[in-house]
Amino acid sequence: MASNSNLTAARNARNDEFYTRLEDVEAELLPCAGDFRGRRVLCPCDGPESAFVRFCLGHWDRLGITHLTASQYNPMGPLFGFGRRWEWDGPDDRPEPVELDDEGSVLGVEARRLMDRADIVVTNPPFSILSAIIPRLEEWGGLFSVMGPLPQAKAVSIAPYFLSGRLWLGRRNGSMAFATPDATTPKESCDVMIDGVRHRRFGNIVWYTNLPSTLPREPFRPDAPAPEAPEFLDGAHILECGQVADVPADWDGPVAVPLTFLTRWTPADPGWRLVDMPGQPTVGGRALFARAVIERR
Repeated sequence: MASNSNLTAARNARNDEFYTRLEDVEAELLPCAGDFRGRRVLCPCDGPESAFVRFCLGHWDRLGITHLTASQYNPMGPLFGFGRRWEWDGPDDRPEPVELDDEGSVLGVEARRLMDRADIVVTNPPFSILSAIIPRLEEWGGLFSVMGPLPQAKAVSIAPYFLSGRLWLGRRNGSMAFATPDATTPKESCDVMIDGVRHRRFGNIVWYTNLPSTLPREPFRPDAPAPEAPEFLDGAHILECGQVADVPADWDGPVAVPLTFLTRWTPADPGWRLVDMPGQPTVGGRALFARAVIERR
């Protein structure tokens, strides 16, 4: 009989398991085809049926990839089975699964070994461990594009990569729907039916990436008038703007804006740079949501 800890892990994994739609993967990654050319791709949270694997196989020639590996986590492992991996050298291959030496967690030893054989990682990882996955990818040093909630950008393990210009957001960000396993605890306020399949809709889902082709972006050009009664963050002369659209056109000092600013900005922006991401900013003792602090170059 499975132990309580294994059963709990399996249940938690199901509640953290959301299947990406192929159309969302194509919308974000097809314009990045040049970043895939001549490279080996790893999908470390995926089986053959995942949208990321189907994307790579369905657009193999257009992407120009040379090899594809997918690996899948087994929440009952290692006592009751291990994770599995699949390998493709071409879109017509029909590989059999190969058992891994551990449960197949994206944070595990086997996943790191697979990363070392790859050039680019694309996947939708468990959102609950994104704050550990981004540092793992940065340490590995290859190219990547992974999905996750925007609010996690402020995590102490993620924010420094934005500030150093090593990490930014992709182009297709916002509300997205994900297919959910039948065992997932229902949530009526967020669940919708699409083509007869239950999906869960999330707001503020973004692509955390370092793909070069996503860098060119329309420069940020604020055009709001100066505020009549400006507010500043407590303890700092940083202008507080509750909306990105409120950034004054002629303001030369630092400005605090919502994290949604990151969906409009990359390190290549010629006019503005990211200088801080305070986790718990306040104005007059009033707590704000997380902010990005920006200033003109």
